[in-house]
Amino acid sequence: MSSEGARRVDPWRFAGGFLKNALSGAIPTDDYAGEIPWSPVTKPLAESKVALLSTAGLSMKGDAPFDMEYERQHPTRGDSSWRRLRSDATSQTIEANHLHIDTGYILRDLNVALPVDRLREAVDAGVVGSMAETHYSIMGYQGNDSSQLEEQSAPAIAEAMASEEVDLALLAPV
Repeated sequence: MSSEGARRVDPWRFAGGFLKNALSGAIPTDDYAGEIPWSPVTKPLAESKVALLSTAGLSMKGDAPFDMEYERQHPTRGDSSWRRLRSDATSQTIEANHLHIDTGYILRDLNVALPVDRLREAVDAGVVGSMAETHYSIMGYQGNDSSQLEEQSAPAIAEAMASEEVDLALLAPV
């Protein structure tokens, strides 16, 4: 993609001034050197299978939680692994493991971190073709080294989505 057509993402657009000022100094300012893998949409949304990807460190109760001890020992980054979430997940069937966000609001309304009810409504209304059987979660706070997330977790999630024939993924950042 030419530099004219390159897409830029403003990471602070919705964070507000306080968070931008508090966190931006700890994050490298170098531009991302790699090419962002934008993919064109190949079919109408009403015919697409959609999966959700949350950055809230969610896991199903009974599954291995995200490593919060690692996060405590390394306060500028979190666990870079990933978890599968069932499409019938609720606030009662998940755990939110993340020290960099207030997980209480997630336990009150899962849709703020994993909008399964909103996606289900879109499917019922015919706006979205179908909902994937599996959704995914990572711990979004990776500080200045996201290499393990990029090189291991992201490809594994993409492979899992491809095997489930997911057409589109919706990122639910928190």
